[in-house]
Amino acid sequence: MKAILSGILIAGIIAVVASFALSEAQRPAYERYSTTSVRVGEPGNNLVGADWSGDDVSEVDS
Repeated sequence: MKAILSGILIAGIIAVVASFALSEAQRPAYERYSTTSVRVGEPGNNLVGADWSGDDVSEVDS
């Protein structure tokens, strides 16, 4: 009985440590590799500029 309880306890500890390690590994690159002097927000909000309408894109298919 003591071996079963200690196995459950060790499995729980390993699971908690693994969850912290995996959550750290899955942070986005803009968040993970930023420094204190970087002023970059979350990418994807304004990648092409405020005045871009998308109408002036030339066709790639010829």
